[in-house]
Formats: sequence, C-alpha cells, structure tokens
Amino acid sequence: MWETDEQPPAPGEPIGVAPGVVGLLAPNANEWTFEGTNSYLVAGSRGAVIVDPGPDDEAHLDRIDQLLRAAGVRVTDVLLTHHHGDHAHAARAAATRWGAVVRPRVHAGVIADGTTLDLGGVEVRAVRTPGHTADGVSFVVPQHRLVLAGDTVLARVNPYIHHPDGTVDDMLRSMRRLAGLVDDDWALLPGHGPLVRTPRTFLDRRVADRHRRIEQVAALLRDGVPREGVAEVVYSRATGGRLRAARASVDAILHYLDSRAETPAC
Repeated sequence: MWETDEQPPAPGEPIGVAPGVVGLLAPNANEWTFEGTNSYLVAGSRGAVIVDPGPDDEAHLDRIDQLLRAAGVRVTDVLLTHHHGDHAHAARAAATRWGAVVRPRVHAGVIADGTTLDLGGVEVRAVRTPGHTADGVSFVVPQHRLVLAGDTVLARVNPYIHHPDGTVDDMLRSMRRLAGLVDDDWALLPGHGPLVRTPRTFLDRRVADRHRRIEQVAALLRDGVPREGVAEVVYSRATGGRLRAARASVDAILHYLDSRAETPAC
C-alpha cells in the first residue's frame, strides 16, 4: 500500500503489500470513504480470501478477478470487517461469482472471534474489534505481520463511531486489543487510506487522542455548552456527511460520559 505522504493509487491499480497480499482501491471516493474503500486479496497455496469486496461495482470485481487469475488461486471466503455498504455491498455478488462463502453473512451476526482460515502456508485469523460498529472484525495474517483493520484504524484520522451501533468503550477496548497483538515491525491495513507503520506506537497515540477528545467534550459541558451544540464546537469545520459523522462520534462520547457518571465509585 502507499505511504501516508504519497499519492493514492488509481482505482483498480493493484498494490503489493506482501507475498500473496494485494490491495485494490475501489472506485467509490466520497466524503465518507476518502479515496475509496480498500479491498484486499490474501492468498496461500490452497486458496484465497477477499476482505471487503467494497461497493457493488462489477468493474471492481472484474479487476479482483484478474488478480485471482494471475495468481492462479481460487477464492474460498469473502470476509467482511463490518456491514457498512462501502465495504460489504458487493459481498453477495462476489460470493456468487467465485462460489465462495461470505463470513459473516451481511446483517446476520458476526464471525466468531478466533476463527482461523488456513489458506496453505498463510493463516487468516478473525479478531473481534467493535467500536466503529458493533459487528467490527479485524483479520490478522501473522505470517506477514499484517492486520487488516477495516474502519477500526485509519492512518490520517480517528474513525468516527457510528453511535448507537458503535460505542467509545468498545472502540477503546478494540484499539488496546490490537496494540497488544502487534509490534512496531507489523503493519495495519485500513479500510480507507494508506497503511499504518509502527502500529503499536500508532495505536497508543490514537488511544491518547481519544481520551483527549473525551476530556474536551467533558470540559465543554462543564463550561455550559449545550449537549446538542457540542459537535459544532468540536468539529467547527465539518460540513455535510462529515458533520453527521462528527455528531455521531460526539453522541458516542456523551453516552460514554453519562455511563461513567452513573457508575458508582467503589
């Protein structure tokens, strides 16, 4: 994948990440998806998985098909990091095209934590990482020191929390869990944007960023800012869809603060 300060690849341009691991940018750039959704092919000697096939775009699936033919591998599973359409809309079409299994079925629960797929020399292990959404999953590829993190981790910004589906508690736990699984010689492959180097250090900083934002919201409330006006103060430059995402994240923080206020001291 490209580095943070580089120009992103063109949609459909394959980017090699590791042997048998290729990223492909979907053609769905907008204010929610930034450059677009990253789809990933992970292949071993006995098969391959597609992680987040993206929007229901036939040309994008055709490009994935080309990668599969070039690698000479068959897709066994379509893996979803969460149910949002920019990641999952193509799941059924992809499964039909390649005779693969969708894990999990869209809107039908989540893949079991620890589920491991043996692709032949390469394992892909599911790690539950809710927070952005309740059904969030990351996929660990230990042989290549990679974590495909969906929208739990983004390189440039903290992903928004889709409250009430996602929660601050879950996001903090998931980020800490990922930090405990990786070292700084690993890499995180996000659902949008460039890869993340030195992931343990990065995640520690992002957890600290989350806590600073929580304290900022708490301070605004103490200063008398109305709850319904906090998002516009914290995210004063956000408009359109970004403002809606900001409001959802602030609602999640307000819920988090409320839950802390209701918890009796031991």
